[in-house]
Amino acid sequence: MKELDIYQAVWKRYLPVIAMKIKESQRKNDAVTFSLYKPEFQVASKRKKISFDFELEMKDSRVMNNSSIPPIAKDLSEALRQNIAMKQQIGIGSFKFSMNADFMLTIQAEPIIVKV
Repeated sequence: MKELDIYQAVWKRYLPVIAMKIKESQRKNDAVTFSLYKPEFQVASKRKKISFDFELEMKDSRVMNNSSIPPIAKDLSEALRQNIAMKQQIGIGSFKFSMNADFMLTIQAEPIIVKV
């Protein structure tokens, strides 16, 4: 496996929950947070000392901060874009995903501004 796709299998298992949390964030117009299972990511990594913290910004399913994100965040963006349902869900609007050292994933869906 290439370095940039080692976490995709883990992220794909979380896609149903991420989809629900994106909808919740859009409905509440607020950030939502949920806990991920740390050992899944550690086993996928195979490296002992690695930081799993990241911030990922996406707009219309494109990564906006592509040059500054680690492989774990790039794999999340790829997992989101490769899944047809998720691609439609994130295809319109802005989203921020962040994960901290405690493996808490925060999702913030920015309100969609419709120009009339």
